[in-house]
Amino acid sequence: MEISFLDVFITVFSLVLMAVPGYVLVKTKLLTEKGSAPLSTFVLYASQTLLVFMSFQKGGYTPEIGLNMLWCLLLTAVVYIAMACIMYLCVRNKNKESRLDCVRYAGVFSNAGFLGFPLLQALYGGTAFLAEVMLYGAAVVAMFNVLNWTLGVYMMTGDRKEISLKKIFLNPVIIAVVIGFVLLITIQKPLYDVANASPKLDSVITKILDSFSAIGNTVTPLSMAVIGMKLATVNLKDLLLDKWAYVTAFFKLIGMSLLTILIVAFLPVADSVKYVMFFLMSMPTAASATLFAVKFNKDSKSASIYLLLNTVLSIVTVSVMFLLFKAVLAL
Repeated sequence: MEISFLDVFITVFSLVLMAVPGYVLVKTKLLTEKGSAPLSTFVLYASQTLLVFMSFQKGGYTPEIGLNMLWCLLLTAVVYIAMACIMYLCVRNKNKESRLDCVRYAGVFSNAGFLGFPLLQALYGGTAFLAEVMLYGAAVVAMFNVLNWTLGVYMMTGDRKEISLKKIFLNPVIIAVVIGFVLLITIQKPLYDVANASPKLDSVITKILDSFSAIGNTVTPLSMAVIGMKLATVNLKDLLLDKWAYVTAFFKLIGMSLLTILIVAFLPVADSVKYVMFFLMSMPTAASATLFAVKFNKDSKSASIYLLLNTVLSIVTVSVMFLLFKAVLAL
């Protein structure tokens, strides 16, 4: 499938536009910003988990797909660790400022699950590539969650004691990936196909999976609503005049995209892997930047500003960097 600059620009713009209702509802005082907390929890533990699980129900398994998923796991780890090293080299924090911990974290971790997954669905929906790219996306999101609760926690706190292996293994997204992958390699076809082969199972399994899919598809509107609600509480002056917000945006949106292109472009892997890696790594700052800032008593106001400015600027940067990505692939 040929993807154009306009396809990417319109898709990213339409996704970010979903933040408007949350913004308006808070500005008109029909909702409060505190209402974003339960929405975030629902998206994190229910919507995203089922979206990842259902990504394994869109196509069959082949050894090539399994190998490409391993490539995605490896490349995700390489990109994140390399970018973290760059942030530590470029953003010094000798005085242990809380704000700079947020800058480092926000410059590395991508909104791969809340925004990247829906972007893949929108770009590849209705094509023969959808099932394949969603599986690769699930691998990227799985590795994101492992690194988020290890490297990410350390970047935000500087304390290894805050890292919890229990939170990694009990993370709902990790559990969804494990269950989905085990079912895929053992059955080697979607559960929908299994249901179709048995009239007795068809109605029950299909309806359950349709329910899972419906909940999973709420990731985009709900996560963008949360971002819009937070944007409504941020002073526009603070958003536009915070120099660290632009530093973060440069590293996350430009630096990490360039790093990803350099790492994946010339590797002997499928183009579908390269495209998934580019799109998910070029996403704006992860929503967990604000959640972690609150959890670990960091500068949550600054973290929210970095998240919001990154999200708005990504409308342009993802599309522009995509042009560069395609040019490099053509070399």
